[in-house]
Amino acid sequence: MDFVLGINYWPRRKAMYWWKGFDPKEVREEFSLIKELNLDVVRVFLLWEDFQPEPDVINGSSLRHLGTVLDIAGELGLGIVPTFFIGHMSGINWLPEWVLSDEPHERFLTYSNGRLVDRGAKNIYEEPELLEAEKILLETVSSEFDDHPAVYAWDISNEIDNVRIPRTPDVAREWLKFVYETLKENSSKPVTFGIHQEDIHEDKNFHVQDVAAFNDFLCMHAYSVYTGFTDPLDPYFVPFACALTKALGGKDVLLEEFGIPTTSGRTKRITSATGKHMTEHYLINEKRAAEWLEQTLVCLYEVGALGAFYWNFSDYDEALWDKPPFDRAVHERYFGLVRSDGSLKPTAFVIKNFKDLYPKLRRRSVELRVPPDYYENPRENLISLYFEFKRECEAHDNLPRRSPHRLHSPSGGKSEGREEL
Repeated sequence: MDFVLGINYWPRRKAMYWWKGFDPKEVREEFSLIKELNLDVVRVFLLWEDFQPEPDVINGSSLRHLGTVLDIAGELGLGIVPTFFIGHMSGINWLPEWVLSDEPHERFLTYSNGRLVDRGAKNIYEEPELLEAEKILLETVSSEFDDHPAVYAWDISNEIDNVRIPRTPDVAREWLKFVYETLKENSSKPVTFGIHQEDIHEDKNFHVQDVAAFNDFLCMHAYSVYTGFTDPLDPYFVPFACALTKALGGKDVLLEEFGIPTTSGRTKRITSATGKHMTEHYLINEKRAAEWLEQTLVCLYEVGALGAFYWNFSDYDEALWDKPPFDRAVHERYFGLVRSDGSLKPTAFVIKNFKDLYPKLRRRSVELRVPPDYYENPRENLISLYFEFKRECEAHDNLPRRSPHRLHSPSGGKSEGREEL
């Protein structure tokens, strides 16, 4: 298979609280639906506090629960990507108390030990005590499950620069080397690292070429609704982000996260939290989101991505809406392929049927003229390269065509056309 389809997973009734209230029946039920949607791989997240409550303590219950998740996945023919050091997730950081510093975070609140606090993280990249603790977690999990056939790959972390930005690119590179080599000493499985569009849109010291040195394949998390300089339903930005990541790193790229928050009604703007601040976000009409998804997947396949993991499995049950992060990050409630009542959205049918399109699609090479000093001015370089990429794609692509639909940008920019369906 030359294009793997996957999903990012939190249970719809428990979300980030599932390890504490683990229910294997729930996992089997939802994984069975994931299998019915013709998905191949599920990415799961090892919430740091749940797996390592103290620096030298690995939670045995969480370890057993992960084993159960892998067993269920194996029985259903699904692969699993366990992701370490969570870390950042859905607009807040989730950290054990022993990782917390006494200083507030510039952008994000932290959920720790059952409460939301305004505290950042200690230097997780350099402090010897923290590195030793990280090594314990990496060694314990990877050695325990290395021979499990359901492990598809290990993911070092999820957008860890949102927890704390490394001091320098050298610090970031050395930390990646440390984590990669620790995993490789204990496991034969591939290793990747969940970087996101901020790592190509600005300089957060995780330079893609450095990441590539300590990844078996690269990942990218990209969302057209978050660009601020193109239409939220532009089908080219997400494939472009993969192409640029490959050009910078010289390795094949898996789109590990992409998605769009939806509504069953008209497309609308809402006020929702991004980190500590309230901003405007879109909820996109479900049918329009399905059209965007099909177009995006076609372009991704054609430009050579390894595959695509949708964000995420399900909308979240209303019982979770008064809990972090959903109490403030309203848009995060609605990214699912599945509605909170378990019914399928139009996007789910796009995913389910996408493999039927494979025979009609052709891979093609994409060349981006990336300047060697890209990170000296990443935003300007990214935007310039993007519009070159888009012009090239529009001239040669094979996208299924739909009626034009342009939206006002939440960042203040304005596109011509109608805002709602």
